[in-house]
Amino acid sequence: MARDRPTATPERLEKAAACLCALEREVLILSAGERLSNEEIAERLGVSTEAAERLLAKALRKLDRAIERLERPWWKFW
Repeated sequence: MARDRPTATPERLEKAAACLCALEREVLILSAGERLSNEEIAERLGVSTEAAERLLAKALRKLDRAIERLERPWWKFW
């Protein structure tokens, strides 16, 4: 994720977040927005701590790839 890219704007983040499922989006909001720990997220959503960690990792990975796709011109996909 640590690549030289322009700063992600709120519009780009919203567009990229559309690729996330509802649970992944919720975990991301709880982690980044409300600054909850994985244990607190797991408790609030009724899942295990490991599941919360996996969901957060998956959400971040999907978000990173979606932002990268938004920034790359269509001809560089090949």
